[in-house]
Amino acid sequence: MPNLNEELKGWHDWTNPDFFKSVKGREQRLIPLFFRQLIPARFRKTTLTAIGWMLIIIAMGIGSAAYNTSSNILFMTLSLLLSSLVLSGILSLINFRRLTWALCAPQHLQVEEVGMAEVDVTNHKTIFPTMGICFRVGSTAVDTEERLYLQRALKPKSTARLEWTFVPKLRGRCDVYLSGVTSQFPFGFLERVLGHEIKESVLVWPKPVEFTFDPQNNGQRFLSGQSKRNAGLGNDFLNLRPYVPGDPPRLVHWKATARLQKLMIRQLAQEGEAGFHLSLDTDKHVWDRDTFETLCSAACSLSEMLFHCGRLDSIRIDDQSPLIIKSMRDLHDFFNILATLKPTENQSAVSDYSLKNLITFRPSGERDVAIFVDEKKAGQTHD
Repeated sequence: MPNLNEELKGWHDWTNPDFFKSVKGREQRLIPLFFRQLIPARFRKTTLTAIGWMLIIIAMGIGSAAYNTSSNILFMTLSLLLSSLVLSGILSLINFRRLTWALCAPQHLQVEEVGMAEVDVTNHKTIFPTMGICFRVGSTAVDTEERLYLQRALKPKSTARLEWTFVPKLRGRCDVYLSGVTSQFPFGFLERVLGHEIKESVLVWPKPVEFTFDPQNNGQRFLSGQSKRNAGLGNDFLNLRPYVPGDPPRLVHWKATARLQKLMIRQLAQEGEAGFHLSLDTDKHVWDRDTFETLCSAACSLSEMLFHCGRLDSIRIDDQSPLIIKSMRDLHDFFNILATLKPTENQSAVSDYSLKNLITFRPSGERDVAIFVDEKKAGQTHD
């Protein structure tokens, strides 16, 4: 067992300043090694806890009494206290030895919806477990940091996953980060701190909004977050999606099912139903701050609803090239644009975008947005 032998050879070398590194330095001079012990690498430090200070004070008192009385029992007690402090330092070093972690940020977030980040911890040691580890995580979307604790001992050659949830309040770009790792293992006398910052950037999509949309004036009402997933009855192929209970068996795409090892359904366009084209005008002279946020939310919720109905063809922002929506990835690309969209000096440059079933938006009241189809009002948001 070469790996076990190599690890056993390294445990006696816990006083080396490069104990945490996989490749140790070649410095052998006494004075540089001594100062590297006193001044550790950046973000790495060991401090005494309140209990540790109490232990030292008690040890000093017992030591004074032992020298004054020449009592062997007091000397043995002093030795026990000092050895426990030294043992605590050695075990805390071993606890972090050959331990790696990685931050897994969510792929996307939405305002006022729960997002979940994960920390994957791997213990590469062959003999010793790792326990009592605490990770400090946070996000620019929230004000306070959170602490994730390793609840159980992590066995050698095993991996654990810690989950952290938070709720972003504003759309845009936010950072999810892991700022450091701490441990008071094993006795709580010493606190070992490793500051190792990992940062991931995530886009926060606009929040869902309730709205009405009735281009045929039949009083139908849509709520954000509700998706119509039933495939159409036409012949034009739109997309592949996972099977949902209630889908007709004849729409199963068997080749994709065999390749992905799960039921996949062919999504078809509805015959006789033309698709819609979204047009967004971001002129800052038209929108104030509140109505512009509602515009982004309305465009996000309405486009998602139309996509799942199979009736979203394209989206255009200002005078840019239209974004053809053929798959969920295209829709998510549009959501990413909405996450960082800002009002511009546009002066209504999208008026030349003339198509049938063209959806446009206009302010309505203090915070709401009216939805128009071919210049006829077909709906409105309800904040």
